[in-house]
Amino acid sequence: MNYPYKEGWWETKDHKKLKIKNMETSHIENTIKYLKKNTSFYDECGGNSWDIDSWWYEDNSHLVDKKIEELEYELNKRKKLEEN
Repeated sequence: MNYPYKEGWWETKDHKKLKIKNMETSHIENTIKYLKKNTSFYDECGGNSWDIDSWWYEDNSHLVDKKIEELEYELNKRKKLEEN
């Protein structure tokens, strides 16, 4: 998908980079839903189209889990602020 993982940031489908803390709450919620459905979001692959033996694939689903944790942390922080 060509979206590098960067802690504290989210990159939109039009490649706009946003700090998670500056995202709208609804955007964070929708991003979490999206990532849960697209666990291969940060996966990488490559190789020469003419040489099948050169192809490689890297499962980065752990980065999706990490990003979801970041987003959920921000949501929880906001909920605590609203309660006070």
